[in-house]
Amino acid sequence: MKKLFSLLFVALLTLSAWADTVVTVDFNNQGWSSNTLVNDLTVDGVTLTFDKGTNANNKPTYYSNTSGGALRLYGGNTMTVSASLNLKKIDFTFQSGEGSNDILSNVGNYNKAGKQWTIGSSDPSTEVVFTIDGSSGHRRIQTLVITMEDAEPFTELVPPVFNPNGGEFTGSLEVTLSCPTENSSIYYWIGTEEEQGEWIYYKDPIYVTETTTYTAVSIKGDEMSECVTVTFTKVEQTVEAPVFTPAAGGFNDRIDVTLTCATPNAQIFYSLDNEIWNQYETPIPVTDDITIWAKAKVGDVESEVVSATYTKNPTTTVEVTFDGEIDKGNSTGNRESYTVVKEPVTMFVGDGLVSSNHYRIYSGSEFKFTSTGAPIIRIDFNGISGYTPSGMGMAPGQSGTYNSSGTQGYWEGSAQEVNFKLFAQVRCYTITVTLAGQEEPYLRGDVDNSGDVKILDVSALINYLLGNDESAINLKAADCDLSGDIKITDVGALINYLLTGSWDAE
Repeated sequence: MKKLFSLLFVALLTLSAWADTVVTVDFNNQGWSSNTLVNDLTVDGVTLTFDKGTNANNKPTYYSNTSGGALRLYGGNTMTVSASLNLKKIDFTFQSGEGSNDILSNVGNYNKAGKQWTIGSSDPSTEVVFTIDGSSGHRRIQTLVITMEDAEPFTELVPPVFNPNGGEFTGSLEVTLSCPTENSSIYYWIGTEEEQGEWIYYKDPIYVTETTTYTAVSIKGDEMSECVTVTFTKVEQTVEAPVFTPAAGGFNDRIDVTLTCATPNAQIFYSLDNEIWNQYETPIPVTDDITIWAKAKVGDVESEVVSATYTKNPTTTVEVTFDGEIDKGNSTGNRESYTVVKEPVTMFVGDGLVSSNHYRIYSGSEFKFTSTGAPIIRIDFNGISGYTPSGMGMAPGQSGTYNSSGTQGYWEGSAQEVNFKLFAQVRCYTITVTLAGQEEPYLRGDVDNSGDVKILDVSALINYLLGNDESAINLKAADCDLSGDIKITDVGALINYLLTGSWDAE
């Protein structure tokens, strides 16, 4: 009986020594604000590293909302999980409303139905790289439960390890100490090995806020390890200014402006009046002349404020371009294909006719408009009751949007050719096509619109900066440094041009 008890006791010790280690990573408990780009994270000895991978536009980003936050990994993004112990399995919890992209792994196997990654004991690994399959879509990960196999107890006394192991930091830094030796303790003090101060027993993370040197030792019984000394150097936090895409300039009908910042974990803010600021989360729709100011922030440190001005190009509306009562095209009044040309736009009907005062386009017909000039940005249809423009929509692959209500319909977008698909017969009295306008030509530096660049343009530019009278100058020509704003640097750029004869010599 005594022998049996001893064997059970040994078995229990063995099971205890080799029990699994479980680490839970909850992305909602990291203190991140919404729209935070995530690069890496360490939780209880497990390190997660994130990268945009093959995705050219989107990086791994944390978003929060009313249903709980999640780390959003886009198609092509990667997540690397690494630890000092052999990984055994990883259970995923996802947020609702995500995509359905497959999750690929370089080792082991991911079970999509069970939301779990596993690896066989015959093929141990301390690291796995997950890739979100596809070039679009995303997965929203809320938690990871990482199970690892415990290593055999380490008995040799070794020096402690700082994490991070010294180096530069900004703001404040959390530092942890660890020692793999079983039943060892860690003590540290401020200063070098020769500057031994008060010994502090390590039990909680150290928070470093200033440039500091630490020395630490491991102790087990009456044995002490070698000293380990590291220095953490505080440097001034700098934040890069946001970048506008597209850059300042003209646009036709509508653009969506995106803001990015090269500084990791920076929050971006924007303003439409340089006074009231909003946090940037999604692209800003622009449909009219506007100036957008932007800045980035990490903690209490802000970047410089930058701005971009967008100017809507004038549009040329061809009123009643196609009139069924006037423009017969080459139709004979019989059901056939026909073309009506009103420079620079051509209307083609694959199956229809022109009645006494309107166009008829039959179901299934090819129906398109082509511009040999500026892009088409809008088409308005003035239809007939009973055969309204609701009987048509966009052809497959056609960009833009189409809407109809009652006897009226309209398409909006930007294209040289616009194709429609007919679901029923449509009849229209008139069809109006709107083309994107062309930007008026100007000579860079010709501030006073004289037709030449000369010293008088410097005077005109300075007078504008002093008096802000826009009527006296050409604003586009006055933006000599192409920054999107008129400011004192434009005076310097203009003078350099007059001295060197080249804008590149700035």
